[in-house]
Amino acid sequence: MTALLDLHIHHKHFDQRTILHNVTLSLNAGEVVSLVGKSGCGKSTLLRLIAGLDRQFDGRISLDGNALHGVSPDVGLIFQEPRLLPWLSVAENVGFNRDSKGAANLDPHIRTLLQEVGLIDAINALPKQLSGGMAQRAAIARGLYNQPRLLLLDEPFSAVDAFTRMRLQDLLLTLAAQHGFAVLLVTHDIDEAAYLSDRVLIMGQGEIIDDLPIHLTRPRNRHAEELAQARDRILDVLEEIHAI
Repeated sequence: MTALLDLHIHHKHFDQRTILHNVTLSLNAGEVVSLVGKSGCGKSTLLRLIAGLDRQFDGRISLDGNALHGVSPDVGLIFQEPRLLPWLSVAENVGFNRDSKGAANLDPHIRTLLQEVGLIDAINALPKQLSGGMAQRAAIARGLYNQPRLLLLDEPFSAVDAFTRMRLQDLLLTLAAQHGFAVLLVTHDIDEAAYLSDRVLIMGQGEIIDDLPIHLTRPRNRHAEELAQARDRILDVLEEIHAI
């Protein structure tokens, strides 16, 4: 079976500094994979390369066997902050790149997405009227507007409180199962990585050190001993490479 995402970065430099070297990564359709490692090890840079926001590297990136050259509607990206445009409504932010005419709040695709993320009642609200969790749900809906096959998330839940974070984690898993997209998530939260992922990729300085599978069915019990064991395995590797 051909992997959905197939990537090999030989080198990525900023000026004279090597950021990534010999990074090989693959994701299957529908797979949820987390990327963990200390700050500055190249995690966010890797996401930017996959998203097509940076093409200055030596290597190759392909999606379903086709080379990626720049930004693709098949790859969605959600940042740490919601980055909603303050002068646009929730509906207009979600459908910012749409080609169709007419009011965004009447677009059936936008309405469906906002229904799925629990924001249909805030469809006409401005970003300043939203809580942090609501704003990030709007960002998730925007990331899904083009119906991507791969969703990239760069620490998307780090700015919200712990309870909201757990709700957003469950929302992400629900949407991934419902829409069938693959997920590559950058996180510093080891519990989050263990809870969400089919695999956890651990980065050293500019390279992937380990690939840890987590063989747990979903929905997962946050109190399960198997989940604690998975978290401990991640911690062990991070300690071995002196990331923590």
